[in-house]
Amino acid sequence: MNNKSYIEIEKGVKFLCVNSDKFKTNCIKVDFYLPMSEHLAAQNVLASLMGHTSKKYNTFKSFNGRIESLYGADFDTSIATIGEKIRIRFSVEIPDDRFSLDGKSIAQETVDFLIEIIKNPHCENGEFDKEATDREIRFTLQNIEAEKNDKRAFAVSRLRQLMCQGEPYGIDREKLEQDVKNLDGKKLYDAYADMLKSSTIVITACGNLDGEMVKDKFSGFVNSIADRKPADLPTIFITKADKIRYFKDEMDVNQAKLVIGLRSGMENADDSYFPFRVMTDIFGGGPYSRLFLNVREKMSLCYYCGARLLREKGIIFIQSGIEEENYEKALSEILNQLDVMKKGEFTDEDFTSSITALSDAFKGVEDSPVAVCTFYSSQVFDDSLVSGQEYAEKIASVTREQIVECAKRVSVDSVYLLAGESGDNE
Repeated sequence: MNNKSYIEIEKGVKFLCVNSDKFKTNCIKVDFYLPMSEHLAAQNVLASLMGHTSKKYNTFKSFNGRIESLYGADFDTSIATIGEKIRIRFSVEIPDDRFSLDGKSIAQETVDFLIEIIKNPHCENGEFDKEATDREIRFTLQNIEAEKNDKRAFAVSRLRQLMCQGEPYGIDREKLEQDVKNLDGKKLYDAYADMLKSSTIVITACGNLDGEMVKDKFSGFVNSIADRKPADLPTIFITKADKIRYFKDEMDVNQAKLVIGLRSGMENADDSYFPFRVMTDIFGGGPYSRLFLNVREKMSLCYYCGARLLREKGIIFIQSGIEEENYEKALSEILNQLDVMKKGEFTDEDFTSSITALSDAFKGVEDSPVAVCTFYSSQVFDDSLVSGQEYAEKIASVTREQIVECAKRVSVDSVYLLAGESGDNE
């Protein structure tokens, strides 16, 4: 599966088909990338609504019935932030055509279905159907409320807002919730029109597929969109924190949440990515990491503790669940372990365990059509595509010296504590 690359089939439209007959299923992902904008609330509702109804299939029953007719296709829509880009995704996994019982092409019918629901959503005269809009607004508000109830997710979201205030990445969840409440069918349609006209569209397919068929059908669909002008997709990288900022919220929680935001020092998503990936993994990745072995196991200062690198924004988030009385000790030891990384005092065993774990993980990223599509679509804005095996080799080539240099570039930006009300964790 080497020598692959996305091709631009139309302006602002990228396409990749990874052909393989070793799988029993095929996968197609259609992604719309947009800069963060005033349409964020509508985009959240839109991603859900377009996964449930369309003009042709305007009820749950008819929509799901069509999916079932595609041999029980696994269909999903979603929205995600990738750096400061919004990605609205339509994803489907289907049986390969050789399992068709009537000789028809499951893949071709599926592509037609995807284009149908994207091109002809459940709207009329520049407005989405009111009943469908109101229903999806309720669903979206329920999801926002569910995040509030998931204190671990809430703490990360809150730190992100505080740490990145003034940056598009610093989403204000309360404002987002209010904006969702103020939506109507017209605002939703405006966001939909913007998605078609302003997005970079990425089609990624894998399996025993006719790539030319997929490419031609989507090319024809894009050519039917009037006045397309894909927007730029910038992301702000802040390489160094001026000082450490401390934040605290109180809420009815059984377990305090400590979240720390670090500026990695990366200037863009490609800046020393592989050394930064290994450095973050040794610091707070798997059960072999410094944070897990020391803060959790050796010192028993937390219930969990780990670090994650957000490559597309150049940020490292450290998450920990603690007893509030252990806040100072836990914070001190986490920062001490960061100093261990900066001084290069991690052990050879730490280094080897991380290299082995990451290499093995990347070697397995092409084990299914869905995994292949997910893996390569994550690289769509890179200069070139790297296979799982090549990723593993790049990880294995990282040196201790590179890791230390990366660690020295890291600075602590924000520390956030979600504590019990009035200092009470009950």
